[in-house]
Amino acid sequence: MNKSIFAAAALAVVLVGCDKPAPTVVTPPPSPPPPVVVAPPPTPPASSSAMDAKSSADKAADAAKDASKAADTSKGSAMDAKDAAKDAKDTSKEMKK
Repeated sequence: MNKSIFAAAALAVVLVGCDKPAPTVVTPPPSPPPPVVVAPPPTPPASSSAMDAKSSADKAADAAKDASKAADTSKGSAMDAKDAAKDAKDTSKEMKK
């Protein structure tokens, strides 16, 4: 009787194992890669050529200002000379009278 119970139990286990479909293993989708943060490259220090260019530009601006002042001065001198010539002409006309 023990053998028949054992055989029935073994047969039940085999039948139960055959009736069930194989378990489906569900794997979660792989996680996306972490976001990549791209930082802008650091700005390089001002090169000597850029500094030279700025210095040259400053010198050119100063020279232009000086030239403008000189032009104004010479214009004033020319006007003074014109006035002096006019006065001399008037004086010479008066002397002729």
